[in-house]
Amino acid sequence: MKSYKHATAILTVAGLLALALPATAQEPEIVITGKMPLPEGTEPVTQVVRIADLDLTTPKGKAAMEKRVKAAIKRVCWSQARPARWEVKDAEECDAFAWAGARPQMKQAIEKAKGS
Repeated sequence: MKSYKHATAILTVAGLLALALPATAQEPEIVITGKMPLPEGTEPVTQVVRIADLDLTTPKGKAAMEKRVKAAIKRVCWSQARPARWEVKDAEECDAFAWAGARPQMKQAIEKAKGS
């Protein structure tokens, strides 16, 4: 009986730590998601843009974030150096979709930096 209570206490503490770690260990980042025609059962391409090292209260920091996001979107959506005509439309749609998802995250990161 004693070991059962001990095990329950350990599991409870472990569970609480597991819940607390993501909140404290979370780094500022922006997740870029591309929208491309995908085979059934596959996941959309995503890329994480790290911004923890940027001072988003300055124009220089905001410009650096914009540059990183732009580069990530290019990697996700424009994988072909010289896309065929039919691929351009898909890449443009992917680009617009990725920016639409990134802009609110960028705005939130800037607001959070101002509040710090």
